[in-house]
Amino acid sequence: MNFSVVIIIVLSIAICVLLVFLVKNVIIPMRAANAKNQQQKTRNLQAMRSAKAILEKDPKNVEAHYLLGKAYLADGRNEQALREFRTVSRLGIDGKSIPESEFRESIAALYAEFHEEEEALKEYVLLIKKHPDNPAYYFNAGKLFSNRNRGDLAEQYFRKAISLNPREGSYRTELGMHYYLSKKIKEASTEFEAAIKLDPENSQIQLYMGKILKDGKDFAGALPYLEKASRAQDVKLQALVEFGSCYMSLRMIDKAIIELERAVNIIVKEAEPDSLYARYFLAMCYEKTQEFSKAIAQWDRIYAVKKNFRDVGAKLTQYIEYRTSEKASQKQS
Repeated sequence: MNFSVVIIIVLSIAICVLLVFLVKNVIIPMRAANAKNQQQKTRNLQAMRSAKAILEKDPKNVEAHYLLGKAYLADGRNEQALREFRTVSRLGIDGKSIPESEFRESIAALYAEFHEEEEALKEYVLLIKKHPDNPAYYFNAGKLFSNRNRGDLAEQYFRKAISLNPREGSYRTELGMHYYLSKKIKEASTEFEAAIKLDPENSQIQLYMGKILKDGKDFAGALPYLEKASRAQDVKLQALVEFGSCYMSLRMIDKAIIELERAVNIIVKEAEPDSLYARYFLAMCYEKTQEFSKAIAQWDRIYAVKKNFRDVGAKLTQYIEYRTSEKASQKQS
């Protein structure tokens, strides 16, 4: 058997193995998932038809409104789901075959989604009375109180959630954010440190621990947190801006430029505060390294979307003569 035949046999076996792998691990699971989704859609459609048929004969049938709301919710039609659940709430569920806790959880989440915080809070208060040992209800109520600028009550409910489940990192994170925004930095740091132990990969906690240390002038201590946060897509821009500004404070301008250039390269919305600060800090670094053309380019980008941002207007005025001489030299060359 010659060498080319051996190669063909080996390749054929490899292709067969690959095909078996793809069929077993990709195609079959994908078909199963599609079939399951189709079955769910069929069930939802049947539930909608059944509920609507009942409501045509009996518009005040609470169970039918609930069934229709659940079907809409499963189908991602949340606004229509809320409309049906609101009707259920108005008609009342006493004595009806509707699971109260499940219903109130669903309608509370929908109220919150559509910014009806007061109504959502009423539902969570009722759920807490029924299930006083459920930490999730206190946590969700705390977030709603926070949104309504009732920090005193938000803190109270977050603390109750933590006392019921001290191992849940998101409760610590939310309380830490509450303290941070209230400028209670020591308390925020305590909660974030506890949250990191419970959820060490949480990028938001890493970011805010870095910010706290940076604001406290512990720049070297902030760097590891910010570096880790910068790997996460959801806070990447914000983390890189903080990362770069840390290096600026440490007078490590070359490293600051590297991180701030990374930040500028991922900007999507130019008018966002993090985008503006990324360009502004980068321009400051370029100015320090006497790369004036690059600095002016960043100030121009900022000025185009927000003319009154910090001293950008004054900087562009300061460098008018430089720009003129640059243009003149370019024409001569």
